[in-house]
Amino acid sequence: MPHNYFKEGVCQPPASRADDLKHMRNWLSGQHHLPALSDEHLYLFLNCCDYQLTKAKETIDNYYTLRTSSPELFGNRNPLLPEIQAILNVVNMIPMSWKTPEGYKVLLYRLTDYDSSKLPFITAVKTLFMFNDMRTSESGLVTGYIAIMDFKGVGLGHVANVHLMTLKKGLTYIQDCLPASLKAVHIINTPSCIDKIMMLVKPLIKSELLGMLKFHGPPEDLADYVSLKSLPEEYGGEGESFEKIYAEQRTLMEKDYIKWFQLEETLKADESKRTGKQNPYSEITQGAEGSFRKLAID
Repeated sequence: MPHNYFKEGVCQPPASRADDLKHMRNWLSGQHHLPALSDEHLYLFLNCCDYQLTKAKETIDNYYTLRTSSPELFGNRNPLLPEIQAILNVVNMIPMSWKTPEGYKVLLYRLTDYDSSKLPFITAVKTLFMFNDMRTSESGLVTGYIAIMDFKGVGLGHVANVHLMTLKKGLTYIQDCLPASLKAVHIINTPSCIDKIMMLVKPLIKSELLGMLKFHGPPEDLADYVSLKSLPEEYGGEGESFEKIYAEQRTLMEKDYIKWFQLEETLKADESKRTGKQNPYSEITQGAEGSFRKLAID
């Protein structure tokens, strides 16, 4: 029997959706290439797809297909590994304890060390997805998420580290596979190199995600979108310090989620058992790796 996805007590599926769950369970029984999933996993995808059954099925297939064929991003996800620890030392990721009036959870991300050599791209993306998975497990069935990304310290050195195929996989995962409803992405402390960054990534972004991106200067520019008073003290708010919240989140990941990551990793797609359409991501999972180093320097 597959393990439950959510932290105990946070998943409260609506009783009115029992028929949707039954439908998904019947569908899954015929998808021999997909792993056995708990009811919580099925509700996770139903919820993020607004209970649109066809969309939920596609997202489940996309999710396990891409994750299984991308072990560099979704395999061996032990937060105590030295390479993961190195990322956790220079990137802070935290949730806000409150929700927006629309019921959205808010996640904040920032660099604490601006040395681009300390942020290898593939491991950074892997760690980011680990944090996001943990937060989804902790949050339950929420309406949606808003990401606030502090780009202070981001420069062309970071752009030069980007691996093209990994970027494409990551953006594909966010757009086609993410088991959460992303509502907006706010970039604060937007760097001068943002035009070059967007020139590189824009061809990989669908119009829906592109429309979610908002670029700002200092944190005060978020006033029309979130309560500034509720932000961490480092951003002029009255909330707990970013540093304190992050210390708690890091401890949570390192102590409570090691086994959870291991269990999630056992849920894989088996392409040898797939019938009908072939792996939709074979092109990006088997393509040659490259980087933006030359483009960033030019």
